[in-house]
Amino acid sequence: MSRDRSGRFGVRTRTGWIALSAAALAATPGLAPAAPPLVVVHRGGIDLAQGAATDQFGAVFTIAGLSGVTLLPDGRYAAIMDNSDKVVFLSVSLSPTGTPTAVSVVGGLRLAGVFDHEDIAWAGSALQAWASEEQTPAVRRYDLADGSGGAALPTAAPFLSIRANFGFESVTRDPGGRAVWTANEEALTSDGALSTASAGTTVRLLRYQPDGVGGAAPAQQFAYRTAPLHDAAVSGSRSGLSALVALPDGRLLAVERSLAFSLSGVFQTRIYAVGFTGATDVSGLPALNGAAYTPVTKELLYSGSLNNLEGLCLGPRLGPGRFALVGVVDDGDPVSVSRVVAFEVSGVVEPPCAADVASAGGATGPDGFVTGEDFDLFVQAFFEERRSPAGWLIADVAGVLGTPEPDGFITGADFDSFVENFFAGC
Repeated sequence: MSRDRSGRFGVRTRTGWIALSAAALAATPGLAPAAPPLVVVHRGGIDLAQGAATDQFGAVFTIAGLSGVTLLPDGRYAAIMDNSDKVVFLSVSLSPTGTPTAVSVVGGLRLAGVFDHEDIAWAGSALQAWASEEQTPAVRRYDLADGSGGAALPTAAPFLSIRANFGFESVTRDPGGRAVWTANEEALTSDGALSTASAGTTVRLLRYQPDGVGGAAPAQQFAYRTAPLHDAAVSGSRSGLSALVALPDGRLLAVERSLAFSLSGVFQTRIYAVGFTGATDVSGLPALNGAAYTPVTKELLYSGSLNNLEGLCLGPRLGPGRFALVGVVDDGDPVSVSRVVAFEVSGVVEPPCAADVASAGGATGPDGFVTGEDFDLFVQAFFEERRSPAGWLIADVAGVLGTPEPDGFITGADFDSFVENFFAGC
């Protein structure tokens, strides 16, 4: 930001000089409403009729234990199998409301490593994907063209105290490139007890900060409290976090899976919207037991019996503010079969805009409108390196070379991108 020869205050962008005059700011729209509430509706499911797939070497393998799923840029879905090195490629057809109308297996893949893979997320570059696994625990990167890779992101120290079979159950990538999220399924030994019929368990949401060159580093952590078991405990009962879904507007959905003895169904699926405002970054706390902190808030969007629904991902856009959510059911128990299910989520703010950084009342996060509040918040965040409640830099709206995805740094490219989008009205 600088002054030109005539003394005007402004910024020189790639397209020329933009004066930030009082008249220009006065012409911006008035106060906008806050982002609309999210609504999730179950749209049905289809059993997976094909029981086998063929990998890149021509070997046939049995489809079992589908634990995570992600939509790829070529329109296929990649579903990962737990306790294996296998990925199944699926074709899923959806109606205009997100109801699945056809599901078929269109290929298979053998990964470079055998782990207890629990979830998968497109990494934002070609056919690259992140996969979470419980054993280490770790988030690993694979090439879905040939199965190569397997290099792990650094694992934050608190997660080394995982309980067996309760490690990294989920992974999702923010569509705007601002974060990769994962979480343990139930409490670390240093953080508290497992879930019961009277109390939930406390897990940690871990945000990785992408570095702009294909990697990511552990950043903020937030405490998340699950709901109790939905009924009486049985052998193997749990009520933990099984999946995360990052929406295009930066909001995060959490999927909880409860296993209990109940006439309404031994499994219950709960989908929540996660709220970060006021939540404590607990990354500096080696243990949550006895510590003072504020967990994230939750808003229940869906609850129902869908058997062992273990993976969920963001699907295609269905219309303005509407997207599909596509999930997979794990057949590793007596009542569940391999199945693809779908939901419709509405109230999503899109398309994301580099100049839409604030909601009404000064809150962070896009609300679908570009106003003077966005300008005020961005300028403050640019010079003070302010972060959103979810942990990312508010003023990080572009890559250093002007690419549209954030890169974890605040540079002149971010200011250029914001100002040009602000005065263009996105």
